[in-house]
Amino acid sequence: MLSLAVVLSIFVAVALGYKLKINVGLFGIAFSYIFGCVIMGMKTGKVIGMWPLGLFFFIMMSSFFYGIAVTNGTLALFSEHMIYRFRRHPWFVPVMMWLACFIVSGLGPGPTTVFAFMPAIVLSMAERINMNKLVAAVIIVGGGVAGGYSPISLCYQVVNNCLNAAGFAAGAAPDMNRISFNVIFAQVLIFIVIYLLCKTWKARLPEDLAKPAAFTDQQKKTLWLIGFGMFIMVLFPFLKVLMPEVALFKKISAALDPSLVFTVLLVISLMLKLGDQKKAMNFIPWGTILLICGTGMLVSVTKATGAIDYLSKWLGNNMTPFMTKLVVSLVAGGMSFFSSTLGVVAPTLFPLIPGISQVTGVTAVSLLSAIMFGGHVAGVSPFSVGGAMVLAGETVEEKKNLLFIQLMALSVGSMLFASLLNILGVFG
Repeated sequence: MLSLAVVLSIFVAVALGYKLKINVGLFGIAFSYIFGCVIMGMKTGKVIGMWPLGLFFFIMMSSFFYGIAVTNGTLALFSEHMIYRFRRHPWFVPVMMWLACFIVSGLGPGPTTVFAFMPAIVLSMAERINMNKLVAAVIIVGGGVAGGYSPISLCYQVVNNCLNAAGFAAGAAPDMNRISFNVIFAQVLIFIVIYLLCKTWKARLPEDLAKPAAFTDQQKKTLWLIGFGMFIMVLFPFLKVLMPEVALFKKISAALDPSLVFTVLLVISLMLKLGDQKKAMNFIPWGTILLICGTGMLVSVTKATGAIDYLSKWLGNNMTPFMTKLVVSLVAGGMSFFSSTLGVVAPTLFPLIPGISQVTGVTAVSLLSAIMFGGHVAGVSPFSVGGAMVLAGETVEEKKNLLFIQLMALSVGSMLFASLLNILGVFG
């Protein structure tokens, strides 16, 4: 009974947070204390220790560092230059915008940064080339999410953290790189389908498209610093794989923690006066941190009651492999309408997967990929940040009402598409 109550408390926290406009993470912390300390008798220090410190530190430092690049205009100008280079091939501009969102997100900050400053650029370009706003939504959300699954970016790190905490047996954890590939591949497919359905190849750029301003010395140094950090994070793990007998490469690779690398880069950028420390600090998404970490605490308490094992066995015994593949994306997407995919959906559903996979025989990689893709594609709905930003960019009231319906239809259709990919075995 207690196990069921704790599981239900996760959904109650989400419902209350959505209804009362209070951060879900706060409810997560409160319920963690009530169930963990008051009812189960855990030590307060043990419950506080369930706060995912590593994840908290990563989000804080990566956002702080990229706050420098955002506030000094480097990332926005970088995107504008990429688009301008392909002005003679207007059909490719939407592709270029998708790639710009992918690269900006993939450099480390994840889709949150893309949602913060790319909508204005993408929607402005959409107006100038008469591009369907649905395509703009897929560019912003799809490109941002896909880029977030690069090994040095936010989504990859958060999902990997959830994977490590999911309870897989030693040596049986799914390949995070395969999950990342599946999510990126599926986002590319969604973009291609919407690109073709909306006949986006007919887009035309205005002849008077202005050339973007040149990078300032400050912005050039920022780009070099980002490139250097990415180079370091990629080089030594690659050398370790290429030459495993070299102890130095193993030692350096083991010491390369993205959070700490971002801290060093941040200190260098501030010493070089590349941006304003206070403005960059304001870029740290404290609300997102509270949401993700607070919910993570409640999920940890839930695992301590044994509820996760019980629920996964029950679902596994009452669902066929076909139904499992069909339902998992829809459940994740439905939850993501009202909550964060990374902050609520992944921490809640991931611990169920080891048991469900074992009982149904469906591979954990396919289920985890379906959860993340199904959850992320709900991000184009008007209830989510990405979709809401696109909707806000439409100023004509009649068109805004139509766009609201179109975004909802696109979100639901994308979740069904995710289920189809899973049933067809695309996710593994």
